[in-house]
Amino acid sequence: MGRTVPTFVQLIEQAMAHWLKFRRALRREDQQYFDKIFRRVRWYTQAATYQCNDSPMEAILLSIALDQEKRLDSLERAAGQAGQKVEFRETAGMDFRSLPECTGDEAVDDHAEPDTPPSD
Repeated sequence: MGRTVPTFVQLIEQAMAHWLKFRRALRREDQQYFDKIFRRVRWYTQAATYQCNDSPMEAILLSIALDQEKRLDSLERAAGQAGQKVEFRETAGMDFRSLPECTGDEAVDDHAEPDTPPSD
């Protein structure tokens, strides 16, 4: 009997095929990065398969974000160990300021609460 549910690797291949026109529209030097991103997504197939989501693109995008965060952290640590201060050059339209660290319950920490609750 054959599989009725595609594997996550097959879903990655389907997503790449879906975005093929986008890839072709990229500059040649950017196409290699596009391919590299999708190759690196395969490192997270176990977690994505375990998630078993109806929308595999969500798992693909989260895998990409996780991989980018790990790589950025690795570069920052390497620069810090080399005694270099990590500074990002300003690029038009991009803000490189650090995000504030969350304190308390992160789920509700995105807005300031009044000191006293409203009275009824």
